[in-house]
Amino acid sequence: MKNKLLTSLLLIPMCLLAGCDSTSYKPKELDPNVKYDDVYLIMGQSNASGVSEHKYLKDVEPELYETYSKGNEKVLISYDVIYQNENEFVPTKFGFGDDEQYFGPEIGIADVLSKKESKSYIIKATLSASCLQNEYVSNKGKKLKQYNYFLKFIKKQLKALEANSIHPRVRGMFWMQGESDSFFDFRYKYDIAEQYFLDYIRHDLNNWIYEYFNFVDAYIFTKGICWVEPEVINACKQKVCDSNEHCYCIKTNGEDETAITLDIKSNTNEENDLAHYCSKSMLLLGRTAGSYLIK
Repeated sequence: MKNKLLTSLLLIPMCLLAGCDSTSYKPKELDPNVKYDDVYLIMGQSNASGVSEHKYLKDVEPELYETYSKGNEKVLISYDVIYQNENEFVPTKFGFGDDEQYFGPEIGIADVLSKKESKSYIIKATLSASCLQNEYVSNKGKKLKQYNYFLKFIKKQLKALEANSIHPRVRGMFWMQGESDSFFDFRYKYDIAEQYFLDYIRHDLNNWIYEYFNFVDAYIFTKGICWVEPEVINACKQKVCDSNEHCYCIKTNGEDETAITLDIKSNTNEENDLAHYCSKSMLLLGRTAGSYLIK
């Protein structure tokens, strides 16, 4: 009896370290009698918030520019961007980035989602310059302030949909982050923290996940001078995506035939900005993420 008790006591901290209780995840079965509406999440730092100026798209894609200047009624968005939030779900349009002249990946994502038959919803929860391992989840598995803040916002918005007789089904998330982590020695442990982050998101939103949850990540920019060893962050991202089902990693630097090639604003004469994507690149990033989110 004593040996069994001792064994049980020893297993408790091991189980906690492994996250047995807090990372369990099992998608729910669909009820054939219920009509579900798909919800997609966007999280990350400034290239998720959006610091790309939409005015540069006016001549490049005039039809899209007109649509998203007015707002796309088929894809509704609620957002919390650097603590500026819209609690209602409104038509997706330009101006929901770091400032009114900016846009983020939501435009490209919405452009893909709008081709679906049914209405879609986006919940965007982003904070520019935020660091995964200092603000969301540590590489020891501890949930941090920013994670808890955004999780609360996301759950509140999902419950708001339910209060309006909508049955939300969280289909996936686009995660665009990692630049800030590159400045710290713990960049080499980015994959550990990101795996915890993914596990916690799937567990904490399990009540709204049916059949599957697509997690879409993207490489950070490697051709500039802003980030420290960005290849380390990208290798960590790839490792997480390779280790999980329904996880996709967008290569963004022309690494191979599967990659897209993005560029920063300073290389395209939009602004003297070495950290953020130009307008055409941001649109491409969003569209590419959208294509994976609906897989």
